[in-house]
Amino acid sequence: MAGVSFSTDGLVLKIRHTGESDRIVSVLTRDRGVLSAFAKGARRPKSKLNSGTQSFCFADFSFSQGRSDAMNITEAAVKEVFYDLNKDLYRLALAQYFAQLAEELVPPGDSDGEPLRLLLNALYFLSSEKKDPAVLKAVVELRLCAWAGYMPDLSGCSICGDVGKEEMFLDCSAGVFFCPKCGGSMKGARLSRSAYDAMSNLLTGTLSEAFSLSQPREVVRELGKAAERFVLSQTERGYATLDFLKSVGAK
Repeated sequence: MAGVSFSTDGLVLKIRHTGESDRIVSVLTRDRGVLSAFAKGARRPKSKLNSGTQSFCFADFSFSQGRSDAMNITEAAVKEVFYDLNKDLYRLALAQYFAQLAEELVPPGDSDGEPLRLLLNALYFLSSEKKDPAVLKAVVELRLCAWAGYMPDLSGCSICGDVGKEEMFLDCSAGVFFCPKCGGSMKGARLSRSAYDAMSNLLTGTLSEAFSLSQPREVVRELGKAAERFVLSQTERGYATLDFLKSVGAK
């Protein structure tokens, strides 16, 4: 792919400093997944790449791929910067967790744009404080997992096919549910019937419908616990950003 050049828009997920004035930038692009690219001289104040290669910047990017197959950013025209995230440490920590999840679940390659739309909406609602952060967390965790192929089976109990009237139990490793009769003694994530229905609506509805989730606090809490356990189990790893988020929340 040496010599390939292309343009697309994307969201900066993470930056690393290298050399005296350069950056290595992870970008969630609309149609090519997450790309890691070198931004030469981007840390210089007068660099044309400076503002467009900062964390949580949404920009139009031009990329080029040299003979060594290394990806380079040659242009970055800013479209949106979520500055307001810096006003609240918890919301900033949550945004960083979303970014790490996207890096984990969205590989480089063809994409339908859904992950980018998901994160842009989440960051907008997070920075504008128009949605409950707990709801945003569950939406991003579950929708990103589903997009990556980790979709829980919401058709009913994996043994008898029934849906419990009061509660259901999610086996986070297998991604299947059990009714109280078939799995009442299992150590899966318990969801009330309201939380189970909320998860189903969140995953099968449109993105707009998912972000419009409105449930009592206890239902959101149940959903949030199950979503987090599901992500950790399906990806089989922990997240430093999640640990930091919890430490900030504890304070």
